[in-house]
Amino acid sequence: MDLNKLMIDYLAEEGYRPHETPFGIAFKNEGFNFLFFKDEEDEQYFRLMMPAIFEVTEDNEDTILKVMNDVNSSIKVVKLYTMDMEDEEGKKDTSVWVAFEILADTTPELSDIVPRAITLLQGARIAFLSRLEEIADH
Repeated sequence: MDLNKLMIDYLAEEGYRPHETPFGIAFKNEGFNFLFFKDEEDEQYFRLMMPAIFEVTEDNEDTILKVMNDVNSSIKVVKLYTMDMEDEEGKKDTSVWVAFEILADTTPELSDIVPRAITLLQGARIAFLSRLEEIADH
């Protein structure tokens, strides 16, 4: 099973415009970026992500970590975590990423998995941003 090929074929058939990157397959849905990561060591590992949904700074890091923990404990299959990225000039930025992770069987029905994954990722993003807004309002 080549989950990467299955994913790119599925996305193309559904009208997305997937393209391969050094990280995996990138595509957009409703104006948001998504990345599907291929794990060379585990063909059944399915990880779809919304990258860089919120910037982490020294000033907000404690609040971000608390809110991420709240969301992680309330939404199944989805987890938020911070990721460090470095630009071409060597500047490091840290941001919150949202991941949908499952172990797919050997004949995954992506038409069952991908729409639900996208919905859960978007829901986790909304929950995260809403919780941040609640904290900021108090």
